Amino acid sequence: MRWRALLLAVLATPATAAPVTLPARGVSYQPEVRAWAQVESIAPLVMRTAVAARIARVLVVPGQVVKAGEPLVTLAGPQLQGELSAARARGQAALHELAAAQRTLAAAKRTYPVVTDRKTLDDAQAGLAAAESESAAAHAALATLQAQQTLSSPTPAVVGEVGAASGADLPAGTPLVTLIPRGSLWLRAEVFGDLPLPAATTVRFLPADGEPAMVVRQVAELPARAPDGARVFNFTAAGAAHWQAGETGDLIWYGSPQIAVAVPSEALILDAGRWYVLAEVHGKLVAQAVTPGPTRGTNVVITQGLSAGVPVVVRQAYLLFHRDFSARYAPSD
Repeated sequence: MRWRALLLAVLATPATAAPVTLPARGVSYQPEVRAWAQVESIAPLVMRTAVAARIARVLVVPGQVVKAGEPLVTLAGPQLQGELSAARARGQAALHELAAAQRTLAAAKRTYPVVTDRKTLDDAQAGLAAAESESAAAHAALATLQAQQTLSSPTPAVVGEVGAASGADLPAGTPLVTLIPRGSLWLRAEVFGDLPLPAATTVRFLPADGEPAMVVRQVAELPARAPDGARVFNFTAAGAAHWQAGETGDLIWYGSPQIAVAVPSEALILDAGRWYVLAEVHGKLVAQAVTPGPTRGTNVVITQGLSAGVPVVVRQAYLLFHRDFSARYAPSD
C-alpha cells in the first residue's frame, strides 16, 4: 500500500541522510527542588545524633529557653574523630586530583589540535568535571561532619527533655534533646527520592492560594519517612508569617549556581527509563547517557553526562537511536 511505502521511506531516511547536529552550549543554572508542603501545628522537635559519637558536654537543662543557633550538646569520641580524619584526607586527595586534572586540561588545550586530538581533549574535560564533582562532594561531607561536633537548636524553643549524659557513646540516630519550638505553626514538606538536596541558598514557600511567597528556614529532617515513602522536613518562617493551619503550597529549594550545558529538547531520547543524546565522536554517533535538568524555552539543561562543545543530533534523534531495532528484534513465541 502507498502509506506503507511512505512509512518505510521515512524510517529509512535517518540511515542514509547526514545527521543534523549542534554543539552542546555551556550555561550556568541554579538547581532547584520542589516539594508539596502544608502548614500544621508545631510538634515537639527531637534532636538526634546524625553520626555515631560520644557525648562531650550537655549544655542545657529541661525548661531552659534557647535561641536559634544556641548550642545544646557537643560531640566527640574516637569514632567521630576517625570519620573527621578520613573526611579531611578525602578532601586533600580530591584537591590534589583537581589540581592534576586542571593541569592536564590546560596542557591539552595548549597542544590542541596540533599534538592533542579531540578524544584526548574531551577526556581531559571529562576528567576535570569528575574531579570538580568529587572535590565538592568531599568538602560537603567534611562540612557536614564538622557541623555534627556541636548540636544546636534550629529555632527558638524551650528544652522539654534531655536524654543525653556526658561520656555516653551513642549510635547514629539516638535522641538527645527534645525541644518545644516557640510559636504555633510550621511547614511540613515531603520530598520523594534519595537524591541530595541542593546546598540551599534560599528556600521559599509559595502558597497555593496565590499569596506572596515567603522565605522559610529548615529546622529538621525527620528520621521516619511518611507512609508514602517521602522524606519529611520541617520549616519555620524566616520572618513574620500570616499562614493558617491547613494551608498548602509548594516549597522550593534554590541551590548555588552551577555550570552545565544546554541542548535542544529534540536531542533527548528516553529509552528503558534512561535519558540519552546521540553525540558525534570522531565522526561516529555514540549514545551518551545524560541527566536532564530544567527546561529553558525549547532547550533542556543537561546537568551530567555531556561537555560543552560536543556535537549532538538535534533532528530525528529518536529514529537514529533505534535505527537497528529491526535487526535486533526477535518476535515472541
